[in-house]
Amino acid sequence: MSLVLHDLLACCRGLDNDKATERKKEAERFRRLLQNPEIVQELDRTSGPKAKGSKQLTWDAVFRFLQRYVQKETESMQSSKSVTATTMATRKKKMADMCSLMKYFIVSANKRGPRLKCSELLKHVMEVLHNSYSCSACGEYYSNFLIKDILSVRKYWCDITPQQWHNLLDLYCSLFNSSIKSLNHVLVSRVIHTVVRGCCMQTDGFNNTLFSFFSKALLNARHEKHLTVLEHLVSSLNIFLRSAAMNCRMKVCHLGEELLPSILYVWVDMRPSAALKEEIVEFFNLQICVHHPNGAKTQDTGAHAEDWAKWRSLLYNLYDALVREISSIGSRGKYVTGTRHIAVKDNLIELTADICHQLFTDGNDNHILEITQTSLRSTQMGSPTHGTASKRRRIELGWEVLRDHLQPQHSDFDVIPWLQITAVLMSKYPSMVPSQELVPLLAVLYQSLAEHRKGERSSYVLRCLREVARCQARYPERAQVHRAELERLWGRVWAVALRGVSSPQTEAFSLDLLSSIVHGGLIYMDREFWKMFSGSACKPSQNAGLCLSQALLKYPLPKSVISSSGWDCTGALEGSGSLSLKETLIAWLLMTDQSDEMEDTSRPHPIICRDFPFNLIANILVSLILKDTRAGLKFLLGAESIESVFFQEQASLDARNKLEEIERLYLQFIFNTLPTEIQETDESSKSPASSQFPVVPVLRKKLEQSLLCVAENLLNCYSPDSQSTPPECLVRCFSLLTGVLAGYVSIGFLTEEEACRLQLFSKAKALTQDLSGFVSSVKVKMTEEGTMTTLRSTMKLCTQSASGRNKDNICPIASTLFVMVLPASLLNELAEICKLLLNSGSKRHSVVDNDDHMDDDWEISRTQQGDDIDLFEDGEESHGSTNGTQRQKGDNMDASCGPGAKSLLTEDLLAQQDLALLAVLEFLCKCGSVRPVHGLLFKPQEVRRRLLLLLEQIDFSRALHLNIYLVLLKKLPAEDSLSPEEFDLLLRPLADLCNQYRQDQEICAAVLLALLPSIRSLGKTPHMPEEMRHVQGSLLQVVSGFCFLSQTGKCMATVRAALVRCLVALLQADPCCKWAVLSLKSPGQQEDLPVSAILPSHLADTHHQVRMLVATSLERLFLEMKEEHPEKRKMLPLKHQQKAFENVYLKAQEGMRLPRSSSSEDQQDEAFNRKATLLKSLSVVLCCSPVCEKQCLFALFQSYKENDIEEQLIKKLFLPGADPPLGVPG
Repeated sequence: MSLVLHDLLACCRGLDNDKATERKKEAERFRRLLQNPEIVQELDRTSGPKAKGSKQLTWDAVFRFLQRYVQKETESMQSSKSVTATTMATRKKKMADMCSLMKYFIVSANKRGPRLKCSELLKHVMEVLHNSYSCSACGEYYSNFLIKDILSVRKYWCDITPQQWHNLLDLYCSLFNSSIKSLNHVLVSRVIHTVVRGCCMQTDGFNNTLFSFFSKALLNARHEKHLTVLEHLVSSLNIFLRSAAMNCRMKVCHLGEELLPSILYVWVDMRPSAALKEEIVEFFNLQICVHHPNGAKTQDTGAHAEDWAKWRSLLYNLYDALVREISSIGSRGKYVTGTRHIAVKDNLIELTADICHQLFTDGNDNHILEITQTSLRSTQMGSPTHGTASKRRRIELGWEVLRDHLQPQHSDFDVIPWLQITAVLMSKYPSMVPSQELVPLLAVLYQSLAEHRKGERSSYVLRCLREVARCQARYPERAQVHRAELERLWGRVWAVALRGVSSPQTEAFSLDLLSSIVHGGLIYMDREFWKMFSGSACKPSQNAGLCLSQALLKYPLPKSVISSSGWDCTGALEGSGSLSLKETLIAWLLMTDQSDEMEDTSRPHPIICRDFPFNLIANILVSLILKDTRAGLKFLLGAESIESVFFQEQASLDARNKLEEIERLYLQFIFNTLPTEIQETDESSKSPASSQFPVVPVLRKKLEQSLLCVAENLLNCYSPDSQSTPPECLVRCFSLLTGVLAGYVSIGFLTEEEACRLQLFSKAKALTQDLSGFVSSVKVKMTEEGTMTTLRSTMKLCTQSASGRNKDNICPIASTLFVMVLPASLLNELAEICKLLLNSGSKRHSVVDNDDHMDDDWEISRTQQGDDIDLFEDGEESHGSTNGTQRQKGDNMDASCGPGAKSLLTEDLLAQQDLALLAVLEFLCKCGSVRPVHGLLFKPQEVRRRLLLLLEQIDFSRALHLNIYLVLLKKLPAEDSLSPEEFDLLLRPLADLCNQYRQDQEICAAVLLALLPSIRSLGKTPHMPEEMRHVQGSLLQVVSGFCFLSQTGKCMATVRAALVRCLVALLQADPCCKWAVLSLKSPGQQEDLPVSAILPSHLADTHHQVRMLVATSLERLFLEMKEEHPEKRKMLPLKHQQKAFENVYLKAQEGMRLPRSSSSEDQQDEAFNRKATLLKSLSVVLCCSPVCEKQCLFALFQSYKENDIEEQLIKKLFLPGADPPLGVPG
């Protein structure tokens, strides 16, 4: 043993002395010795992987001495009979000193990365907390250790086994319900929050324990004195419910119906904090999602409740509470001095709208209900009629009540929240608006708009009117009865909205409303509308661009806008005679006729200072030089693109990312629509011939002159140091120029070669030279504030323009031309910046983490890698640890709520320059993956070479490096441009990554999903199969490893779902499984199985989401499908289909067997879920395989007999839309 450790060993032995005074002296000496850098360094060396098997003193050995010291001290104090105040104070100080020493030791050991074994640390914590005496004395200290020094370290988070998570959960749930007064209830609830998160993220959950715990803990929430405790509990309840909702819908509904009165009481009567309110609203939203997926109202459409009468009553109580909450927000606002935001938070508005949707009837009749509020209090005591007198309240609800809230005489504080609710209600559920309600609703909104054209209210009225317009346009048959009255009202609204465009406060909202009216064809449009695009009152913006595009698509252009006569008099069709308006529109878009704008040539044109939907302005400009503008724009935008551009804002508003997946899973049960059957491609739907779009030469000349003027002005006013002309303007400008050229090519006016010889193309090249200058200047200004943010936003714009957005004919051409103007110097500069930023990140990292322990692990894993290595071998030591940066952040977490260890994938761990580096990388990947074409100014293979060189510096223990590799994995193989050698280089670090993070469920799922582009590209590669053999082997080895982990229960559902996606992608790449064969381990042997045999085995998975994902993907076993042409399907050989059906039915039947461990409470959910999987599997096969149709029908009737499947479900399968549904459990 080295001399420096000799003293420490003697001290450790002294800690085991029988005399308390000697132990005290040695404890003080122990702390001093740990402050010696030489001792710490030597312990690090002896504890490292290179010193395995030596008999030196290690950190773990020292920890064992310290555990015995804690045990002796505890026993000594416990055996003392004296209970005087002095003795008790002395004991308390001794325990505090002992815990402080333990804390100091753990921090010293793990300061440079985790050294102590997670299992030993947890075992010690559990032993202390299981002992009632030590728990009472040290429980608070040890709970703090657990949160700050164990569960905040990512390596430990991932090393904890499912059984250890379960033990921790059981322990803290019992501590929460125990009577130990010395334990801080807030701290215990905080630990529970962290442990619940760990259970839900690292395991498939312990549903019975948690359902039982939350049922007891929150049923009596009204008695809790500390609201912070409730905040932690409700937050952890939400985490758990999101995790359990897919597998246990009925139990989640039952728990929600049980706890909602109690939680509603907390919200209404206990004055919760803003954070607790957010969690409570999240709980309500979760319950609405689970009971009413996608707004389903009836069992027939997929709604479910355990007790419908009770749930309905709860909804009325919740509606009443929400109305009062919104009313109180308004009344508080009236008495607040100074400016105050009036609008209510979106989540509260959306919740209220969802509940209105459930409670409003299909007619417009009002309901007056008396609700009993006893349930809010009495249910806490276990009985709905427990002792207290019932409070009864009358509540009114319905469309008339909603309109009353919108009356213009009310104050802004009273009206605005209801305008928000109405807008969301009509946006999410347009089908629920009764036809007889359209006129009175439109009338009250028009009156409000006319009387309040200024102020905060006007924007909300305009939004609301926009949703009414969209609603009417979507269901035009409802407006037929009141058509004349609606047209009259819309005419008035139109006039007010036109005037609103001139006001900066209402311009965007007015344009949105006008777009919606035009899109729905709700009025006969007059010439005043076109004047809006000819003056300075309205400048080009995203809203204006969308409004103009809708008008051009809907109506033919008039000859001029000078005459004030009606539309019919001048409504001649377009042609060479209607040049004046087209010229006016081109001039307005490019601002070339605005003398006041052009006086200051130091500023760029407005059109390149703002973001627009991709290629929208270029398409409008090209359509304006055509004789038939309307048909031309329709062709350039494409049918899908028109809708997606127009409704993009609405789509983002409606997105509820966390709950959408749950809703989709529920709605797969309903069978209202069958899977798509095999269809031949429809030749008649092809695009019109280019000869249908003749160009007007004068207009083309005018357009090109204007564009050159915009570009020239930008070249004159741009410099890298300019504040008024950011580099984003350069990208927007040359993207606009190449977009117009792409339009020329798309309509058949020019070929790509001809477009590249135009002056517009040369000017675009000149602009890219200036962009190169900006990128070059970044290298010397990297530390200046704002530089990295600008670089990142510029790169995002470049990536957007270089990526084909959709399958229209225009986008790939636009992307190709955009890439063709990029000089090699620009990409070289960006590659240099990547290298600089990567090195800069490493230096920042080393400031915090001055240790080579991770490098030791790295070297070992690198040298051990070979073709035969097991990427997924077990063992606590081989799993990679987190870096020091993350560790420090974990220690400094907000004391109010411990969220557990952060994943390396979390954006919080990345600095601004890291995010900029990833944006640059993504753009370079796009450039590196383009196919070499004539005229390209750079070599894609050289870009790929420089990107792959970055892998030589990769260190997966660092968040930035891990994210870099995932970007390369996802983006480089996207266009099937990688050579076999490049593919090998890209996949080489995969072995290290899988070995290092096989226990980190988030990273495992991310890696599997990142492999999808590589797998797909194997099905489209131009290289010979022999050349790709090694690449195929690398990918199959990883997928095989995850299949093995899945079989042994070491992957949770999210990872298994990602694995299923990989298996489906492999089938798409190799439908007949010529090379898609996995090597799977089984006891005593290794078995090679085709992917087509492995995919159906997941129909017997323990998790419902995984089973349903497989069930909906089964057509891959029967059909050959290409991702780029999903409509072109080809039947697989007969033998393949018959073998596939045998596997599917066998595994689906195996999946029908309920787990032996499932409780009687779980069996209802399990039985229903498994029936759904079986029927979904058979329905998919029935639709895609005529060969197996008879076998499938036989299997259905056999299932009807053997598995006790209800007759109504079988009927639903055959007759989509018939009653009753599969979506209704029980």
